[in-house]
Amino acid sequence: MAQESRRKDGVFCAATSALSALSLLAPALLRGEGLMAVGMLWRVPPWTAVLKAQAGSGVLADQLLYFLPWRQFLREELLAGRLPLWNPYLLGGVPFAACVQAAPFFPVNLLLFWLPAAPFSLVAAFLKIFFSGFFTALHVRRLGVSREGASLAGLAFSLGGFMVAWLGHPQTNTACLLPALFWAAGRLSDEPGPRSASVLGLFIGLALLGGHPPTMLHVFSVLAAYAFFLGARVPSPGRRRLIAYSALALLAGACLAAPALLPYIEYVRLSSTPAASELLARWNTRLSPWLGLHLLMPLASGSPARGAEVLAGVFGLERGSNFIERAAWTGALPLLLAGVAVVRRRSDGTILFHFGLAAAGLAAALGIPPLPWVWENLPGYSAVNPTRLLLAWNFGVAVLAGIGWDCCMKSDGREKRRLTLMAAGCVASVALAYAWKIWGAAAELTASEISFALSEEVYFAVEAGIALWLVWRFDRLRRFGLIFAGLALLRYSWDVNASAAPELAYPPTPAIAAIRSTIGEGRFFGLGAAVEPNLGMPFGLRDSRGRDFIVPSRYERLVTGDVGDFGFYSGSTVLPPTWPLLSIGVVAATARTAAAVPKSWTAIHQGDVSVYRSPVAPKRALFVPQARAADSEAVLAAVRDPAFDMSRMLWLDDGPVAAPQRRARGQARIVEDGVDRVVVDVDSDGPGWLLLLDNWFPGWEATVDAAPARVRRGDYAFRAVEVPGGQSRVRFVYRPRSFWLGVAAAFAAACALGAVFLRR
Repeated sequence: MAQESRRKDGVFCAATSALSALSLLAPALLRGEGLMAVGMLWRVPPWTAVLKAQAGSGVLADQLLYFLPWRQFLREELLAGRLPLWNPYLLGGVPFAACVQAAPFFPVNLLLFWLPAAPFSLVAAFLKIFFSGFFTALHVRRLGVSREGASLAGLAFSLGGFMVAWLGHPQTNTACLLPALFWAAGRLSDEPGPRSASVLGLFIGLALLGGHPPTMLHVFSVLAAYAFFLGARVPSPGRRRLIAYSALALLAGACLAAPALLPYIEYVRLSSTPAASELLARWNTRLSPWLGLHLLMPLASGSPARGAEVLAGVFGLERGSNFIERAAWTGALPLLLAGVAVVRRRSDGTILFHFGLAAAGLAAALGIPPLPWVWENLPGYSAVNPTRLLLAWNFGVAVLAGIGWDCCMKSDGREKRRLTLMAAGCVASVALAYAWKIWGAAAELTASEISFALSEEVYFAVEAGIALWLVWRFDRLRRFGLIFAGLALLRYSWDVNASAAPELAYPPTPAIAAIRSTIGEGRFFGLGAAVEPNLGMPFGLRDSRGRDFIVPSRYERLVTGDVGDFGFYSGSTVLPPTWPLLSIGVVAATARTAAAVPKSWTAIHQGDVSVYRSPVAPKRALFVPQARAADSEAVLAAVRDPAFDMSRMLWLDDGPVAAPQRRARGQARIVEDGVDRVVVDVDSDGPGWLLLLDNWFPGWEATVDAAPARVRRGDYAFRAVEVPGGQSRVRFVYRPRSFWLGVAAAFAAACALGAVFLRR
């Protein structure tokens, strides 16, 4: 009977979570659109000439500029039967297996690769919302809460601000698994054993594959706190066993994620990320005190879906405090029920833990002292934006709301009425403060902005009033609680994520066609906003720029002479002086930046983006007769010298080189130009060197006429191989040892977990 009851409760919670996810996606489904932010592509030249202007805020631009191009690159390669480990289209080539924010090995991305962009966006969003809501409900059910209360907690978290605002970002790949981690950790605490440890290990591995290291750090920090809380409640004889199984679960999870983690660690060591993080001082990021208003009135300063945050200036909100950064609402009813739980069961350890979790998340977002000092001096946290700990606020409040549901069912009414009256006073104060702020700025606002503010205040008053009434008469009205909470959350959620028709996902333009017909084996460069970095990827265009969040430090230093610019190459208005080394043969420019194009370049297309061709056809493969060895700083200075001729002298900084007997002449020609493989034919009248102007990186192997050859680091950042005289064929293949070691570790972990589950 108990098992049957648990099954029914699980079905009820699953149905509630599925219904909430479908309701969130219903508007896009009915319009035949995808949950994609590409509708704002009309702002980006050259699409300004072919797309109509649409509403939508730029706060979701990362989906357009980063995540969707990566996802389409992965899809096209997998459909062609290749697993892409290298991305040749950005920054002279970068390791795609290590591009953690692309999350190429996250199961949703890997298993649903065959879906086009629009349906994939809907399925991925459904799975995130469903799993976050379902496992929140399971976690709260494990705490002894009724299935209705557990379902309310699932609604509050899955349709809450963090999950909805970051839905199209890799943050929610990991965030949606936080409830599953809590549930699995609680299950392991209840029944320490191999099977419980295997479940926890599986979820740890999935969370590590999610694709956003800062969110991983936050999620696992919160999980560690919960593990300590659970461990402290276990009697001493069983604590060692619990610790041992927890360690095994962590090891198994890390091994499952090793194909992504090991390449990422290797890439970070060779990148400029540490320097950029130090200069950004992310540890000092904090949100405006007006965050409190936005927890109660999520659209108080505007709506991304309606074009802009029209009232942000009224509240003095900084750019870093944009809508999605401060999105953490849970709805009026869940927030009120969370207050009931804290008041009624304030001595309960579970209540205190989840209350502390929510309070810590809110304090971190506001930068309450001494937390900024702690983040600055805590390894790992100094490079992470602490405002994203609003995830902990969302989750803590959602769990407390579920517990508060049962508290209201068992309440004698006195404390409930007292809390309701206090909440009514708070609601009135917030409404008055908002009205006073808008009134003070009325002279600077348009009629539509004032109308928007008034409508939001009215809606807030109505929502809060109904929530207070439901709690006051909970014994009679609780059957409407789930419906009301869901509808209230959906009203905000529908106003956040942009949707667009499938045909708006990077349609071809005349400027793109001009670049494709001219670029050859070289790369292009966009000045200013012309063809933003990464947007050449859907068309197979190699870009000397790129947004990868991680930049090879040698490549950045070669271009700028320094490292640490987080926005490296995101909007340069001048052609880099080392452009021949970057193999740039085509430049795209807008009217504002066309003057920066050298006069010797030829215009081949005119429009909102003008396209210019180099006077010399770019070559990525060159025969160089002589090589000289020096230390890294001397090589960097030599190749950045304007008089440097890369066709005459090759500089090496990874070991000695023998002097050539005579100065040979020759040429090189790329005959196969793949993603993880490049083949070059060399013809010379004597020995020399092949220089391939693609980034040097560990894992690249070479053969010369089928004989293994060492890949040297040439001209500071590129690949070089010594070749004999005559005709020879050089093959470059990317076989990163870090990835294959990760595959072996993941295979061993998967076999071990499978053996545990198959045990009788």
